[in-house]
Amino acid sequence: MDLVGFWEDAASRLYEAYDVIAGPRWRLELDAQPYGEVWLIREGSCSVALGAQQVVAEPGQVALLRPGPRRVSANAGTEPLSLAGFGCGVLLFGAIDLLGLLKLPLVLPQPSDRLRDLITGTVAASQADRTSRAFRAPALAELALAEIVDLAQADLPDGAGAAAPLPDVELRPEVRAVLAHVAQHFGEHLELDDLARAAHLSPKHLARCFRETLGVTPMAYVRRYRLTHARERLVTTDLPVSRIAADTGFADLAHFSRAFRTQFGVSPRILRTHARALQSTSRSARTSFPGDPDVVSTHT
Repeated sequence: MDLVGFWEDAASRLYEAYDVIAGPRWRLELDAQPYGEVWLIREGSCSVALGAQQVVAEPGQVALLRPGPRRVSANAGTEPLSLAGFGCGVLLFGAIDLLGLLKLPLVLPQPSDRLRDLITGTVAASQADRTSRAFRAPALAELALAEIVDLAQADLPDGAGAAAPLPDVELRPEVRAVLAHVAQHFGEHLELDDLARAAHLSPKHLARCFRETLGVTPMAYVRRYRLTHARERLVTTDLPVSRIAADTGFADLAHFSRAFRTQFGVSPRILRTHARALQSTSRSARTSFPGDPDVVSTHT
């Protein structure tokens, strides 16, 4: 599998960065891990289950949570758990998260000093001035992901082992025209005929070549693109859920909520609650993880 071809068309996203201390009773369960997370365990031990995988990450180790599977994480000891990390994605064509496809271990037992420094550097930059938050923090997070891929010798599954068809990075110009049209107009009402006109193809011809190239129908891609951008806004903004639904092209909140849960395994409000549980507006501010009132979180 030519990983380089995928990465060249992919865009890295940094959704949040955090430095937290969780009490002994902390436990968090999600029907599906909504986006990738990278955790450096500083003190204590953390039990992490992701789908059928389960490990206990110890101090100095790095936990890697791929998006998709059911997730259960908890403080595995009787002392406070200290960790630093960030939530992230690597989006191909604005809708396919490559982190969910990568063959990554749940924990790196012997991460490099460089990786540890990059994780803590991402967190520090996210707490600095606006320029560092906007430029340095995402850049360091992207370098951390590159280091993880190298250390884990990660690869994408072959066609037979993939949960979904892997896209063909050699896109036809007509398909790229549709991708550009969706990126510009995803908040508007879109039908297959609109996409076909952008590609100068018949709807039937577009549907066939789009599925052959990306493994999904054009309208399924539009829905995934909208939901991916809605997910990012839920985590990174305080906009009302109803406003995010409207801005990303959904006719009503109920439709948006059903589609979001189907795609990511959690409701929009639960996703936001998960993100807010790792956030505070200043260092040493108190916050609450679901199920544990004894948590101190530092985050910007």
